[in-house]
Amino acid sequence: MHLGVVGLGGLGHMAVKFAKAFGVKVTVVSSSPSKQKEAVERLGADSFLVSHDQEQLEAAMGTMDGIIDTVSASHPLLPLIGLLKTSGKLILVGAPIEPPELPVFPIIMGRKLIAGSAMGGLKETQEMIDFAAKHNVTADVEVVPMDYVNTALDRLDKEISGAEEQAVKAYGWAARDSSGVLSPFHFTRRGNGDNDISMKILYCGICHSDLHLAKDEVGMTIYPIVPGHEIVGEVTKVGRNVTKFKVGDIAGVGCMVGSCRSCDNCTQDLENYCPKMVWTYNKHHEDGSRTFGGYSDKIVVDEHFVVQIPKNLPLQGTAPMLCAGITVYSPMRYFGLMEPGKHLGVVGLGGLGHMAVKFAKAVGAKVTVISTSPNKKKEAVEQLGVDEFLISHDQEQLQAAMGTMDGIIDTVSAAHPLLHLVGLLKTNGKLILVGAPIQPPELPVFPLILGRKLVAGSAIGGMKETQEMIDFAAKHNITADVEVIPMDYVNTALERVAKADVKYRFVIDVANTIKSPY
Repeated sequence: MHLGVVGLGGLGHMAVKFAKAFGVKVTVVSSSPSKQKEAVERLGADSFLVSHDQEQLEAAMGTMDGIIDTVSASHPLLPLIGLLKTSGKLILVGAPIEPPELPVFPIIMGRKLIAGSAMGGLKETQEMIDFAAKHNVTADVEVVPMDYVNTALDRLDKEISGAEEQAVKAYGWAARDSSGVLSPFHFTRRGNGDNDISMKILYCGICHSDLHLAKDEVGMTIYPIVPGHEIVGEVTKVGRNVTKFKVGDIAGVGCMVGSCRSCDNCTQDLENYCPKMVWTYNKHHEDGSRTFGGYSDKIVVDEHFVVQIPKNLPLQGTAPMLCAGITVYSPMRYFGLMEPGKHLGVVGLGGLGHMAVKFAKAVGAKVTVISTSPNKKKEAVEQLGVDEFLISHDQEQLQAAMGTMDGIIDTVSAAHPLLHLVGLLKTNGKLILVGAPIQPPELPVFPLILGRKLVAGSAIGGMKETQEMIDFAAKHNITADVEVIPMDYVNTALERVAKADVKYRFVIDVANTIKSPY
């Protein structure tokens, strides 16, 4: 026999244990992808289906002899009927307050039945106890003292109402093809698990990589795609194991929402280099569900991948720091360039570049901006406080600055030569690439050898370092310079990003302009 068990709570986990004791094949059907590991590894279920994953449900159609539905929250019966074989049985033991719709046509066409069942007679109850004793079956429990009972009832109420089980309807803007044009999009987020927080998204920055991925310029986009990995929002729900956040807190989500948490990189707080790192959008969670980004009304994230936002930081200017800020802060710290008296070159004065300038000036470093745009000199010197400004195609300026810099942060994603940048470095100088040109540049090996110089790359930062960066910014009153836009301006904004027509980052006022129906 092949039994489906809907819901993995008090009733559901007992159904799994009894079925396995009988030697039955068991598939757990749940709205919570986070329960897959415990269902399969701890309880011994043979398979696991996410109830809102249409692809998984389609693959399992017509495979089950019967289903025990233990869920008391409102949910549709149609997909469950579809999972049954001909003459299959759907048995309801959870009682939703709102009566579900009866899918008559599939029942008729498959000679299937829907039935209910309430506990059992005393003879059968004794039989069940004896069976449990024979097979060492007991419930998995949490023992509490008497004076904890009210809290326990509150927690039980959340579970019965489906607050931690049900997938969440969400609304955002998505690109459907390589045109990169975004339009309104309805989708689902996973339910809030024990280690998760749910956030109402307030602001989301626009990164240049959003444009690359929306247009599939690097050949890895999964459509439909909801971009956005510079997210600031208000916590609306917390799981029972969450310790860092409470409802009402302001929190931030950057470029990643998952990692293996056990590899060498993860154990060293370098989750950003984990081979199984999960991007905030355009990736899949471990359970196979899609990740969607911050151009949307809400998000659900494991608290480990969320940072606390200090109260003194303006939220609009904080959002871009969760990508642009940490992308420059991490290499500046790691390579020893964020120190008083160091001379730092910053190539490009855009979203990343202006953040590098602000961080360097905050620690008392000397900063030279290197740019192709002479018209940026005034703002670089007068507004951002840089010490010097070099035009990258002015050979006389470059020659005068040769061998003067301890390090250079190169933020430019457009194709450009590296030779003159290596020349600007002192002996043992460091050229750090954080912008990623699609066309690989030529590597000037001879100048590297003669100056014992290095060229390195760096990608965002781990969660510990990202929180450190946010706290540093709060201490020094650093935020990104932004242009705040409404949600329906996003396509125009992406066109302007392609032309570098923004100072220095677009931020979407999500909460006030997305017009979510949920």
